[in-house]
Amino acid sequence: MRNLIAATGAVGVAGAFLVPTTSLFLTEAVAATPLMVGLFFAARSIAEIGTDVVVGAVSDRLRDRRAILVLTALLNASGALCYTFLRDYALLLVTGMVLFGLGGACFGQLFAYTRELADDRGVDAPFFNGFLRSVTSLAWVIGPPLAFWIVAQWSFAVLYAATAALSLVAAVLCRWGLPYPRTAREASGEEQLPGKGGLFTGVGPRTLLVLGSVVLLLGANAMYQINLPLYVTDELGMSGQFAGLLLGVSAALEIPLMVMVGVWADRIGKRRLLIGATVCATAFFALLPVADSGRAALLALQPLNAAWAAVALNIPVVMLQDSLPGRFGTASALYSGAFKAGMFLGGLAVGTVATWTGYTQVFWVCAGLTALAGVLVLPLRARDTDPAGPKRNSVEAGASSGPGATNSRTPQAPEDPAPPTDGSSERPTPSPERPLPNSE
Repeated sequence: MRNLIAATGAVGVAGAFLVPTTSLFLTEAVAATPLMVGLFFAARSIAEIGTDVVVGAVSDRLRDRRAILVLTALLNASGALCYTFLRDYALLLVTGMVLFGLGGACFGQLFAYTRELADDRGVDAPFFNGFLRSVTSLAWVIGPPLAFWIVAQWSFAVLYAATAALSLVAAVLCRWGLPYPRTAREASGEEQLPGKGGLFTGVGPRTLLVLGSVVLLLGANAMYQINLPLYVTDELGMSGQFAGLLLGVSAALEIPLMVMVGVWADRIGKRRLLIGATVCATAFFALLPVADSGRAALLALQPLNAAWAAVALNIPVVMLQDSLPGRFGTASALYSGAFKAGMFLGGLAVGTVATWTGYTQVFWVCAGLTALAGVLVLPLRARDTDPAGPKRNSVEAGASSGPGATNSRTPQAPEDPAPPTDGSSERPTPSPERPLPNSE
């Protein structure tokens, strides 16, 4: 468990070094225009979307997902080294698309591995996923402020060399430090997985609505992260370190909220949580343009930012994994692909809107995207997102050994009324006898 936390933290800090500083890096070190910055993020996202889905489907056929984690972490390290030494826009674009395009799958594969380990250990999946996502949030508490401080004290080259080193640490931990979730992998291996032409088998209209809302929510989040350093430095005349502080404060607030969301997901309902997140996100982005009076106003808005992000970065991936039992790599890759599609949308929008109207107007576009995400979630019914609701779980806790049947407060193995005598060979697969939300 400690090695998994360390690997997640290393990947998280590396991402927190890279993502919020890239727009400033391109502007200051490469002399890119706002439109060039937007196209850079959009092109990289296009490369990552396809590779995420393909890598996710391939990983479901491998007996050991840790090999994919090691490979993608090494590719991320190579991409960071290119950022360290290259200063040509075209070369950075090509190497970023190839290396980070493939290495970006590490994010989704960590989700898949976490779900497999949760099922193997009999731990409640939303709780376990929320706990590890809080580790990523902690990385974002430390990462952005430290990243901008490194740039101010030394240079972008030092920052991205440190990013490469963290990715190498993650690769080592994934290779020699993570346990092998035998039960989950053996169980999934017994199921007949769809062929290459059937990667999207089982993805029904309700899952597509969830994916659409994820694209819009995370597109707005990507726009915020790309735009914030430029808005703070160019329009408000503040330092880049304050932009890092804003991101760090929000991430710090997300940590307890992510754990709470994981604990209460089955009791409150995933649909209700997702709708609440869209409301908080819309309010946050609508208030940002009018909160330009000083640092205190911007800091005061961060609880709203943390509230919606704690849900959007946690609950949708669990919903997708529940809809595709035994195919956690594909489900996590779909979420990660939606994440990258959001990055693509965000990159294009920031480049276009900032070029023609300025950085402030970007936040109004973010508010519109998150409001539209709420509209997509509304048609979902409770049983579509919570096929085994809290009342049913309390009654059937002894009849189903799936992760959704455990008490969401207690991350322990579920109790069967008649446990198998050998304790292992009769353990059910990760696809329990519960109605699937998208089987049609």
